[in-house]
Amino acid sequence: MNFCHSALSQQQFLSEYWQKKPLLIRQAFPDFESPISPDELAGLACEEEIESRLIEENSGQWRVTCGPLTEDDFSRLPETHWTMLVQDVDKHCPDLQDLLMPFDFIPDWRRDDLMVSYAPKFGSVGPHTDSYDVFLLQALGTRQWQIMDEPIHEAVLIDGIELQILSEFKADQTWELKAGDMLYLPPHIAHHGVALDDCMTFSFGFRAPKRIDLLDAVVNTLLEKGEGQALYTDADLVLAPNKAEIDEQTVIRLQQLLHQMIDEATPVLAETLAQLVTQTKPSLESLSEEYRTDKSSLNEISELFNQGEQLQRNSYYRFAWVKTEKGGKLFIAGESYTVDSEGVAYLSLLAENQILTAEDWPRLLNNSSACEVLIELIALGGWFWA
Repeated sequence: MNFCHSALSQQQFLSEYWQKKPLLIRQAFPDFESPISPDELAGLACEEEIESRLIEENSGQWRVTCGPLTEDDFSRLPETHWTMLVQDVDKHCPDLQDLLMPFDFIPDWRRDDLMVSYAPKFGSVGPHTDSYDVFLLQALGTRQWQIMDEPIHEAVLIDGIELQILSEFKADQTWELKAGDMLYLPPHIAHHGVALDDCMTFSFGFRAPKRIDLLDAVVNTLLEKGEGQALYTDADLVLAPNKAEIDEQTVIRLQQLLHQMIDEATPVLAETLAQLVTQTKPSLESLSEEYRTDKSSLNEISELFNQGEQLQRNSYYRFAWVKTEKGGKLFIAGESYTVDSEGVAYLSLLAENQILTAEDWPRLLNNSSACEVLIELIALGGWFWA
């Protein structure tokens, strides 16, 4: 991997640990210093359009306050036993984007966000499980992590509280993480982190769509294309003893019909997934739309590049791209933009680069469909002049 002091290659990590078992990496980020301070994090938590929470524990009783937080919320806090969490800090603070680079061997569409938490001594959110992969980087102070070795797929939770805290938790392993240490946890591994002093933890989350959401997306795609209209058939019907019974053979025919529908959808499955995973998080929609503008012409874009301006990719949006039979499609915010077969070579530039400079512009000018897509993306706010 790209983490310092790791003897594992990226492929070894994926083969041996990814979605399989936890991994502790001492000094994954050596001599790490948090690029954001607790006070700056608290400032973000007070912003109306930024998702944040304050979690307090008092003698086994839990209290959750959802942001935006206020000065009154902070002034009443005790010296210990509370945690402040802020979502999508990588998007609100572009300077933190560099922290994502060591994880670029994992598909970009799998990335959710960088959540940053601050806690004084004994601060915690309780023992719990997550349904996603997460890398927990200690950014400040020391946190004790306890984990269970086996995943819990049907968690039993404490009743009557807003948090999903496990009613029973017995740790198999315990570690203390200092600044620069990092812990990887696959989905459903129960874990419990407790601050041993004033500490900050960076949580890099990698999401995966639910099967039911994928199925719903496939059905919607088939409906949009007017496909999947074949009727249930039973040419092999035999006399049945019970007129109203839906028997085992009927269920088998139904399974075959649904499998056939999925097979017919195979050519558009990649597009269906791209549309699903690039949808903008509701909490970020208003922030992403602030960058929208009028359509630019090629001459206007050229002039701005010639003046030394740069285009910056909007981190509030999610991007993905796929190859198609006739070319390719770039997806952003659940919408698609088409390029021809020669334009496919430019999709990674438009969907993966953080910055476009005057040096990139002559390359894009070689393909009109790629230029048209960039014009659309600038108008949408997917790219903006930095």
